[in-house]
Amino acid sequence: MFLHLLTEPQKTAFLVLAQRISMADGEDSMSELDHIEDLKKRLNITAPPDMAAVLGELDLSAFDTRQSQVIILLELLSIVYADNYLHEAESSLIGDVAATFSFDQEDLNAMAEWAMASLDLIKRGEALMGRS
Repeated sequence: MFLHLLTEPQKTAFLVLAQRISMADGEDSMSELDHIEDLKKRLNITAPPDMAAVLGELDLSAFDTRQSQVIILLELLSIVYADNYLHEAESSLIGDVAATFSFDQEDLNAMAEWAMASLDLIKRGEALMGRS
């Protein structure tokens, strides 16, 4: 929803994080894969993410503002909740990102609530369009 506010380097770095989190649970659910493809379209990125970066050290240096940090956490949480299940590995990665950005549990809870509500709104909108 807010991806347009990211810079081009942040968009590329976010796609790496999105791919990493979608792989964290060891399963490729269709909802998560669909979410990644949708993200690529919204980011206007056609190339797949750099797998060396996906599998390498967690690099969050591109996200140097609170706004960009909130955006990526909202979007990452939307990815992990897309399959209605938060795997321990996904939770751990979200926790690492939140800790790096100095977000506390209250911040993270508010962002998780937003992510779940936004997913519900998307489903409702798709139902109105006859796409569900």
